[in-house]
Amino acid sequence: MAKDRVERDDEDLVRLYLTDIGQYTLLTKEDEVRLAKAIEAGNEAIVKLDAGGKDLTPAKKREYRRTARKGEEAERQFVQSNLRLVVSIAKKYQASGLPLLDLIQEGNLGLMHAVEKFDWRKGFKFSTYATWWIRQAITRGIANTGRTIRLPVHAGDTLARLQKARSRLELKFGRPATLSELAKEVEMPEDKVTEALRFAAEPLSLSEPLRE
Repeated sequence: MAKDRVERDDEDLVRLYLTDIGQYTLLTKEDEVRLAKAIEAGNEAIVKLDAGGKDLTPAKKREYRRTARKGEEAERQFVQSNLRLVVSIAKKYQASGLPLLDLIQEGNLGLMHAVEKFDWRKGFKFSTYATWWIRQAITRGIANTGRTIRLPVHAGDTLARLQKARSRLELKFGRPATLSELAKEVEMPEDKVTEALRFAAEPLSLSEPLRE
């Protein structure tokens, strides 16, 4: 009875959360570029404020503070407009045993990292880039709970290798790796890579290049 009540409460909280985030409009690619530029300008303004100190005129300080505030608002809007992406990804990990809201919370941390690191100059869509960060945060959160299904030792080792290779390639290319790139990096057949990644709740869509 108590368990059923907790589950119902969780479902109610999820419904409320989904209703709440439904008010935020999705971004076009042009919106993403505009907001990313504002975030970048805001970060630069903060650096100038910190470095300038007493040498800055009052007018310059006001200008940099305005730019910094606009950057913070742009970052908030960027995150809010992508919260539904986190939910859609988090739902794929419900078999992990963690409550959906916990998975969403972990995914939101990944989303915030993605917003911080997104480079609009590279030309790819934010959702493509953010998906990797969200999945990475969720899988890390699951692992940290100690409640994941125990993998065979060889499968765990292979998965760790793949995750490290995936991180290297993401840093190299500025986007998530494709199946062929990942297989080449770890010197494994593509079908073996796909099989190994199934242990991690399908953390990547590996059939096509991800650049849009």
